[in-house]
Amino acid sequence: MLFLFIFLFSIHLLQSCPLTDEYLSRCHCGILTNGESYIKCDENSLNHIPKFKRSYSYDELILINNNIKNLSSTSFDNIKTIKRINLHGNSLSLIDENLFRLLGNYLEELILTGNNQINSLEFLTRFPLKKLRLLKLNRFNLTNINLEKIFLNMTNLEIVYLNSCQLKQIPHINHIKYLDLEDNFLSNTIFLSTSYYQLNLAHNHISSIILQNNKNLISLNLSKNNLNEFYSLTISNKNLTTLDLSYNHLTSIDWIILNDKLLYLNLSSNYFSTIKLNSFPKSLTSLDLSSNQLKTIEKNLFFQQLNYLNLNLNPFDCDCHLKWLRNLMKKLNTTTWSCSSSDFKCQSNLMPQISIFNITFMKYFSQHGFSIQWSIIDNYQTIDYLQITIDKPYRTSRKISSNQTHAIILNNIELYQYYHICLILIHKYANDKYCQDIFTKTPILNKMKLQETDVILNDDNNNNNEIEINTNDFNDNHLYLLLIGSCIGALLTFILLLTCCYLCYRLHKYKNINEQPIYEQCSQHIHYPIYHSHPTCSHHQIIYNSENISNSTDSSRIDASLSSTTNNPKHIYQTIDSQEYRSLKRQHQQLFELWKESVKQNR
Repeated sequence: MLFLFIFLFSIHLLQSCPLTDEYLSRCHCGILTNGESYIKCDENSLNHIPKFKRSYSYDELILINNNIKNLSSTSFDNIKTIKRINLHGNSLSLIDENLFRLLGNYLEELILTGNNQINSLEFLTRFPLKKLRLLKLNRFNLTNINLEKIFLNMTNLEIVYLNSCQLKQIPHINHIKYLDLEDNFLSNTIFLSTSYYQLNLAHNHISSIILQNNKNLISLNLSKNNLNEFYSLTISNKNLTTLDLSYNHLTSIDWIILNDKLLYLNLSSNYFSTIKLNSFPKSLTSLDLSSNQLKTIEKNLFFQQLNYLNLNLNPFDCDCHLKWLRNLMKKLNTTTWSCSSSDFKCQSNLMPQISIFNITFMKYFSQHGFSIQWSIIDNYQTIDYLQITIDKPYRTSRKISSNQTHAIILNNIELYQYYHICLILIHKYANDKYCQDIFTKTPILNKMKLQETDVILNDDNNNNNEIEINTNDFNDNHLYLLLIGSCIGALLTFILLLTCCYLCYRLHKYKNINEQPIYEQCSQHIHYPIYHSHPTCSHHQIIYNSENISNSTDSSRIDASLSSTTNNPKHIYQTIDSQEYRSLKRQHQQLFELWKESVKQNR
């Protein structure tokens, strides 16, 4: 009876399939377990949309991985009640803008793959798609498309895939909950602030990302980018639970920036050589560190809270320091890793060891203190630094160089007390502590001068630090003032030199003018008697004939010269004003007196 029912139902289903006879060999109709009906065609069997005849309504059309190129306005006319259309894996080159004119009240999901040439989404906006909830576009050219405007009226749209669509920016669509932008052209530094719940930015070219205000963001995929750094504002991204940073160029991560709700973290295929767990999300349950450069991991309670830990494909040195990890691996069945060796043993000479550790109770002038001496065997130079601790009160010293072998503690040491002092070796494998108890009874007097570098714990350290800081600040300020004063002094010196040069030049020029002979000067301000063959000098000048001028101071010769030229009409004689006379130089005054006397006698 059951067999007959199934046979009759299959015949009914076959008769109700809306495909024409020529497509029944390549396509088939069926019903899912939830009662929804579908039409599915084989892959690589179609070059165009099959022809449908009027029949019962169907929910889904599946034509994936075929060779369909064009979608005309009548492609879906006879299945106008279809809810889901899947054309993934085709190579569409033309989509008519009237394609969905009959599907606006039915279509809920649409998946299309183009050929990187379609640069218009008019077919989505020509007629309203009121019920569209999921849209997946692959290999479209959406570089110059305003996606915010395209999706504005699709109020039911929640999930959008825009893979390989040549996008350079992240669109902001308020009502979208899930956005997938895998394999686009996003690059450089991204300041991410969105309202999305899930965001996939994998396979882009992002070098740095800073998560700002993403209060709704739950899942973020940044795998297969060029990330060198990752920053997150914990307060503004407090709902993030899944973070994928795999296949990037990260070498470290600040665990403090990860919020306390984070559950899944993928750091695989990066360049981590060490993991420093200064802080970690207490909620984290899954961690993937596979395919990095880890050789060892410090034991930390953080790993105890994980349900999944992947450490595979790391070059671990499986020595005694990773025994704890082997035990954890047994506890967590999902933990995967590999080791170059599996003996989990350490050679004794690899570990740094203390050969001498002595503590002496001393008196340094008016203070009591401890002198600590040690010697360390570290053949492979594994020690990073040393530290010393003391109780009563508990204090920890600054970091001490691995080469130092002596230190002094001045920490209000009291008489007749027990003190617990420890020397801690921090090296690449672990932290080793060596401690001693000492009773302060009879101190040994020390008269040697203390070296500042030897004192590692002192009550006056804070004051000394403040004084040192203030002194440094004062020295810096003094240096700046000295530099400014030097610059001003240099400028004033330059100006002074320039002024001196100018004054010297003026003085030299004035001296040259005043040192010219009396008979060669013909100035506009001082009038001397000079000779020219014709009158060229201004008023108050006296002209002589060159034949009769004498430079001798003998008055007789001058008189003779003057008498012989009495009948020459060229000569003009005139006295010089007394004011101008006073301006003559003293060395020429005697000559001028002789000349003046001769003039008076001639008159």
